[in-house]
Amino acid sequence: MKTTWKDQMTPKERMKAFAAGQPLDRIPCMPLATDQVYSLAGGPMPQYYHSATLMAQAQIHAFETYETDSIGSGPGLFGIAEAIGTRLTFPEDGIPFVAAPALASYDDIDRLGLIDPYRSGRLPLILEALKIVQKAVGERAAVGCSVGGPLTTAAAVRGTDQFLRDICRNPAQVHRLLQCVTNNVLIFIDVLCDMGIKPSISEPTASGTLISAKHFREFAKPYLKQYADRISKRWGSGPFLHICGDTMPILADMVDAGATVLSLDNQIDLAEAKSKVGHTVCLAGNVKPYTLWKGTPRQVAGEVKDCLLKAYDSPKGFILSSGCGLSVGTPAQNVIAMMDAARQYGKWPIDPERLK
Repeated sequence: MKTTWKDQMTPKERMKAFAAGQPLDRIPCMPLATDQVYSLAGGPMPQYYHSATLMAQAQIHAFETYETDSIGSGPGLFGIAEAIGTRLTFPEDGIPFVAAPALASYDDIDRLGLIDPYRSGRLPLILEALKIVQKAVGERAAVGCSVGGPLTTAAAVRGTDQFLRDICRNPAQVHRLLQCVTNNVLIFIDVLCDMGIKPSISEPTASGTLISAKHFREFAKPYLKQYADRISKRWGSGPFLHICGDTMPILADMVDAGATVLSLDNQIDLAEAKSKVGHTVCLAGNVKPYTLWKGTPRQVAGEVKDCLLKAYDSPKGFILSSGCGLSVGTPAQNVIAMMDAARQYGKWPIDPERLK
């Protein structure tokens, strides 16, 4: 099963023109297909997380099937924490989760040390998978890699429940841990940049569902800025930043932290976000992952039209995407339906009357 639509530009050509404000054939479309591609490939999922070849093959297969504007592999939310010392569990039919955090006591924080991306945890496998993907796609598409944000990584090193309590009870030690994990992620960011890969950031633990806007500004923003500053220094522009949940109270802070693209959860009204920050930053989003998982192709197309109607004319640009990472088990036909709707209704110049 593949799309029958024919694009006039390659993903790399499209994104280059998009960044330069030049004419496009259609709206860029990047469903956040990460762990979903391993479940789609079949077989026990742990084997994919521990094989550079299988990770790469799954991502390449998804890219060729969906014909999206993005492709990549990565350490996921917990890969850097794992490299630091956290132990993960890999279920047969689900995504990894933290089994044993690395840091039981802040007395041991100085023992965590710095990672070696070529030796620590599964990072060497990730880097090898990315090289395989780069070779396979050649000049057709830019290869990306998402890294866990500072709060997400720190929570995986400390344990999320304990980490969130520490924010209120032991803020000075939380800052020590956040700087420690940031130093480690910056090492990995530099390696990715050396490979010609622009990192993106996923920071679900900074969600408004978990922490207040005040705590975001105190604990997440300064370290996200270090990530973004390093990426901007290497690439000339900031990263694609995804934070789950209701980010409306911190949209301006996400911009201030240095993001070039704000990836918005489906809880966010795109029209409201456009009004608030669309004049300063590109927006991305936000077809519901649940609709992609359990809905019909027709329902998926309807949500694509709704997203386009609200944000296609955002002043700094709009990328059609999913509101979060695709759920394990999301059927290929629904992802293809999203891409086909982007090609049908997002053909440039977009006619808003066709979206109603």
